[in-house]
Amino acid sequence: MSEPTAQIQDDSRKDGLVNDIIESIMTPGYTPNSVIQLMYKAFYALFFTLFLLLLGTNGNLHVLALLIISICLFLSVRWFINEMETMKIAEAKDKSDQTKSGKVE
Repeated sequence: MSEPTAQIQDDSRKDGLVNDIIESIMTPGYTPNSVIQLMYKAFYALFFTLFLLLLGTNGNLHVLALLIISICLFLSVRWFINEMETMKIAEAKDKSDQTKSGKVE
């Protein structure tokens, strides 16, 4: 009776965030939404930390430069993810169009 319980526990571990991160690293083109959301939250924490550091250092230009660089990096990552999603949608549409045209012939 202990075997089914162990199997259920192993299956529940497969759906975790750590597994999503490992799968996104090992599988080309696969990035689960949870990994992207975690990355966004990490960027928000970075912005908050740099903003507090900027206030604590009375507007140090080096900290301001780091904040600007991190914002630019965040925007470029968001743009890249958006472009990847657009490509996935276009590829899915092309595949469905090819399937429909294949059925007609």
